[in-house]
Amino acid sequence: MANGDLKLLNKIKKYGKEQIPKYLEELDVQDIEHPLDEEILKILDQFEIRSDDNDYRIFCYLETIKKAWKLIIDKSIKCLRFFDTREPFLKIRTKHPIAYGVSELGDYFEKYSNFESMLYGGGKYYRDHVVHVFRVWMLGLECLLNKDGQYLERINIEKGIKINSLEKLSIWSMIALTHDLGYPLEKSQEIIDKTKDMMKTFIANPIVSMDLSFNGVQNNMNDFVLRFISSKMHEVNTNCPKENKEECKEKKTEEGKAKDKKGYVARLQPKYYFKFQKSLEQCKHGILSSIIIYKLLIYFLESDYNINEDYRFNEEDVRQFYIRREILRAIASHTCHDIYHLDILSFAYLLIIVDDCQEWGRKRISELYIKSNSTYELLGITPKFDVSESTIDGETICIHECLVSEQFKFEGNDIDGLKRILKSIQKQIYSYKAIFRDGQDTAKRNFIFKKHCNITYDDGGATSIFEIKFKISNEDDSTFTVKLKSADITSTIKEFGEKFLKGIYSCEVLALEQSSNLDTERVYSIKDGND
Repeated sequence: MANGDLKLLNKIKKYGKEQIPKYLEELDVQDIEHPLDEEILKILDQFEIRSDDNDYRIFCYLETIKKAWKLIIDKSIKCLRFFDTREPFLKIRTKHPIAYGVSELGDYFEKYSNFESMLYGGGKYYRDHVVHVFRVWMLGLECLLNKDGQYLERINIEKGIKINSLEKLSIWSMIALTHDLGYPLEKSQEIIDKTKDMMKTFIANPIVSMDLSFNGVQNNMNDFVLRFISSKMHEVNTNCPKENKEECKEKKTEEGKAKDKKGYVARLQPKYYFKFQKSLEQCKHGILSSIIIYKLLIYFLESDYNINEDYRFNEEDVRQFYIRREILRAIASHTCHDIYHLDILSFAYLLIIVDDCQEWGRKRISELYIKSNSTYELLGITPKFDVSESTIDGETICIHECLVSEQFKFEGNDIDGLKRILKSIQKQIYSYKAIFRDGQDTAKRNFIFKKHCNITYDDGGATSIFEIKFKISNEDDSTFTVKLKSADITSTIKEFGEKFLKGIYSCEVLALEQSSNLDTERVYSIKDGND
């Protein structure tokens, strides 16, 4: 099995050398900083990883990753500022944007990295989150740039808002590299709670002075960020009510064109607002990460936002609002399962899928003492576009598909490990059911999501294969099936059949007569209480 990080690094470097020059040419710009420029590609060349290296080789380059992390964010902000027409950089090419606040954010990330060693002891299943965000960044780039950038071309931040390819890459880089910054704070709260619980054994009402609550001005600042993330722009007509259409047409600008008196106002979306409030109340690291980067980066502090009726925005104000909101909302949403998703062509969707798929090379503390008998491989994230169409309320909607394929292999008797993986997959599937659930406007959902996971279990006897398939469709009910395959299917059913699966999933397991070869396989449908 080839090293997963090496494959991604090679692909990213290839995309950077072959596709990025095309985007620069299309935009008629040269020598601007962006998240895949020559300086970044040179840093990626510093990773000396062989194909036969294990997935932990990349941890030898932790300092290189930290350097790249800070530089990519720096260049992403500079790129976004460069294309902001309100700033001088497009008009005066001798001026160059600066990313203020990145040093402070880098200091936080350094402290976060140092603190992570403590978090391994804070939870049995805690896994790396420093190298993880770098891998998420690479995996997302691979999805966006694969097949000549089909996904990159389609992905957007809001209907009617135009952003170029380099802006999209910068948005993704910001999201991927900062989406877990709040993780130590979330876990710290859990450590505090566990400490209190432990103290109850010898103290009636233990009081631990440290907590993560916010007070006064801090609460007001956090609330402002939540309102920003939870708002949208609404177009209004700014003409005086006494002016009729003919009078408006007669008003000409110096160029002889009709004067455009359209404007925009910000509107709070209450459902988003309350859901993000709840997420903050629970100290979810997604919303905490959004607050951290908003406070530390001047790029966000310079955001234009006001929900007063007389505060008007022009088109570029609106475009810049949505760019910043997309970054913050995607980060906040990835741990807020109260929010459901309708659009595969959004950065929030991409983050959720890529974040879940980055499983390779993430040891838990429990695995430092006991050698794991399992291996994991992500076979691919495969988006397919325009696979079908549907018409809702006279609107034609193009339906896309996303297939996630992965496999686990067990060598040796590790029944507990097998159960843990099967349970983990079920938990992930239930998470997808929550965020891709039916709700208002979900008839207009534009994607079909599929997850295929093969588990090969070889305990020295007949090899058993679990083929797990999960599907959420925009038209049908979701399905969750497990196919058992073995040369000795009778023994496999006795050991891993209906009774075994019920014990793991604690829900209804139905044997289906779907198999074309009952001598070697059986199919089971997994039903929870919501199906």
